[in-house]
Amino acid sequence: MTIVSDSEFQQNFDYFKAVAQREPVMVTSNGQESVVLLSAAEYANLKKLRYAYGGEVTEEFKQDVEQFMRNHDAVLEGLAQ
Repeated sequence: MTIVSDSEFQQNFDYFKAVAQREPVMVTSNGQESVVLLSAAEYANLKKLRYAYGGEVTEEFKQDVEQFMRNHDAVLEGLAQ
C-alpha cells in the first residue's frame, strides 16, 4: 500500500489515481490516516463481498473471505498498524 500526505496527494492526484489501479493509496492528514483511494474494480469487489451472502456465514462466504485476505495481505497489515 502506498501512503501519502494529503498535500502530496492533491499535488499529484493523477499519479496517485494511476497507482490506485494497482494498489490502495492511503492518504494521511496531519500524520493520521484519513482516506484510502481504491480502484473502482477493487471497490466493487469489497461491495460484492459485503452484500453477497445476505448476512449468513456460509462455507462459501468463509472461503471467499479467506481468499480476499490472502489477496490483500499487505493492505490489511497496513491498515492494522
